[in-house]
Amino acid sequence: MMAIDFNDYKCQFCGRTSVNFVYAAFVCGDAECVEKARVERGGPAGHMKRKAEGKPIIPGDPDG
Repeated sequence: MMAIDFNDYKCQFCGRTSVNFVYAAFVCGDAECVEKARVERGGPAGHMKRKAEGKPIIPGDPDG
């Protein structure tokens, strides 16, 4: 089993050291950054919402 060292990653929204991985994003402990990740992803089932809309599951994925 491979463990992730969150200290190796930066928060995708503010650049501070990451402490968690939520909504497919590395985030710091700030609730605002977690909320930004949720909104960007579309919530816990954002990938299914995108699929139902005919969009790629991974935003920006040209292969869809």
